[in-house]
Amino acid sequence: MENKKSLFEKPYDIKDVSVLFGIVAFLLIISALLGNNLFGIFQENINFG
Repeated sequence: MENKKSLFEKPYDIKDVSVLFGIVAFLLIISALLGNNLFGIFQENINFG
């Protein structure tokens, strides 16, 4: 049986890096959309003058 390298060990596999990048990008998009919507609700409820 082959001795497989563990995940995220040098040299990095391009599949590992791309999956990690996709997860981070997805979380950033979701947080940006949620933050934008919540800030819009916050602006509607509070009068800034």
